[in-house]
Amino acid sequence: MLTNVADLREFKIFEELTDRELETIAKIAKTEELGKGAHLTRTGATANNLYLIKKGLVTIMAPGPKGEDLPVDEVGPGQIVGWSALTGPYVYTATTVTAEKSALIVLNGNKLRDIFEVNNHIGYRVLKGIGYIVARRMTAIEGKVAGNGHKKG
Repeated sequence: MLTNVADLREFKIFEELTDRELETIAKIAKTEELGKGAHLTRTGATANNLYLIKKGLVTIMAPGPKGEDLPVDEVGPGQIVGWSALTGPYVYTATTVTAEKSALIVLNGNKLRDIFEVNNHIGYRVLKGIGYIVARRMTAIEGKVAGNGHKKG
């Protein structure tokens, strides 16, 4: 399914882009609907796609002490997962799974990075937005860990 500029405008990472710049990104975007339990990313796998959550919930999991995936956060509409597709070494650092039926905008990392190469200003603004999201997500995860009685080391 095609993605339009209005859909992309819903995401903070694109808030500094013009409609014309968003049209460039919309050309490589596709919208998918997935059922509960669909794996979007896997820790250690090559990071091919960035996922923008339009509808539904996605569970973010990190490897536990015995190698099992432990849930560390849950994100919903307006959030993203898979940002490793835009930053080297292009390997996912978490496993993400849909927690319920979800609608996602999928952006191929290679194609998006190609846009950034040609239009450096677009890449700069998008990566600024991703930096903000990464910082917020890390703060949220640290708060959950601290709330469970774990000490930061």
